[in-house]
Amino acid sequence: MAYEFFLSYARSNNDVYLLKFFEALSEQIRLIRGLPKEQAVGFIDQREEQLGDDWDATIVEALQTSKVLLVLASPGYFKSGFGLKEWALFEERCRVAAAGGKSLPLVKPLIWVPFKPADVPAAMSIRQYTFGNPDALQNTRGIRSLLRQLQENQKAYVDLVEALAQEIVEAADAHPIGRLANVPKLKDVLLPGVSAGVAQPLAASAPVPSPTGPKHVRFVYVAASPLQFGNARGQDPYVDIGGPDWKPFYPDNKARVHRFVQSIVANDDLDFTSDELPFGPNLLAEIDEAWRRRQIVVLIVDGWSLHWSADFRTTLTQLDQRLDYHWCALVPWNEKDPDSLAHRVVIENAIKQTFGKHQFLNNPLFYRSGIQSADELKAALREVLIRLKEEIRKVASVDMPVPDGPPQSMVSGPSARG
Repeated sequence: MAYEFFLSYARSNNDVYLLKFFEALSEQIRLIRGLPKEQAVGFIDQREEQLGDDWDATIVEALQTSKVLLVLASPGYFKSGFGLKEWALFEERCRVAAAGGKSLPLVKPLIWVPFKPADVPAAMSIRQYTFGNPDALQNTRGIRSLLRQLQENQKAYVDLVEALAQEIVEAADAHPIGRLANVPKLKDVLLPGVSAGVAQPLAASAPVPSPTGPKHVRFVYVAASPLQFGNARGQDPYVDIGGPDWKPFYPDNKARVHRFVQSIVANDDLDFTSDELPFGPNLLAEIDEAWRRRQIVVLIVDGWSLHWSADFRTTLTQLDQRLDYHWCALVPWNEKDPDSLAHRVVIENAIKQTFGKHQFLNNPLFYRSGIQSADELKAALREVLIRLKEEIRKVASVDMPVPDGPPQSMVSGPSARG
């Protein structure tokens, strides 16, 4: 039979609250569909066993026939090999069914238990994990917390279940997908990619390399997740997860930084390919690898996040000591952001302490701060890309051969989220 949704979760989160949520959502979907109470509309695997040598036939059938995948994200889920592989297999169905490479809105992650950005595998770091208003309780505290304190959160919980059930039904009706012709072996399933047709290994092996040469740019977005800020500042500029979702010039310009810069570099007169290089503990090694592949790296830095996060400052201070020819840092400043203005002195000090050497050198090819508008960011980005491309060509030693890379691809981006 075809299920309306498949519930993917970590076995460590299997408790009465999870079952209560599953049953409430199933009942609401039955009401919308006009189905009898005994009709199963959702699939949930309640066995304790997780990874074996291969897929269980029941799981495969449910993943092959379910219309929507509902992911209950938590710190445990991102450590769950089985949950991630369920996601990957379902997403492969979506990829095969999609026309023209478009993303289908059939995978719906929700925050079951709040998690840190570091918990999320890099390939999944630009997913949207919130549902509805980012400030709603289900996003700031997690759905499980709503259930634990249901008496005081009854309205928020009922509204969530009703809205989610309606969205599942509408998505299922709008985007029917078929079965996979061949289901891979469990051990061969890859981690869900950040865009259609892109996957990274579930195990800790090397990522698929991006195109080689100074016509490819890797963007690093130094912007924290709004979940880290709590009530310390407004979260609207960071949308759901910060990083590529960050809006540097909100509210005047509501473009997410990843989409904004990719539209610039892919323009016909520049014609760069690009991708995101997620900020992480291996950033310096990744920047070294970019030089080996003769790629440009552009860091776009949020001053507030730099002030807030010691991890950002520590890594970037180390990078500041290096004088390389293939990377630069661009630091926007939003005069329309009241929180940044209120903390201007400490933010400016954090920027100066982090990029002290590059500020002292004052070379706009490698470092620029105080970029006050989207137009200024666009102009700065265009200029540094053109000049860095030439620098790499001049400086790169002819006796250091560049390894062959895959065929040049179109600019990759996040899954469409509306």
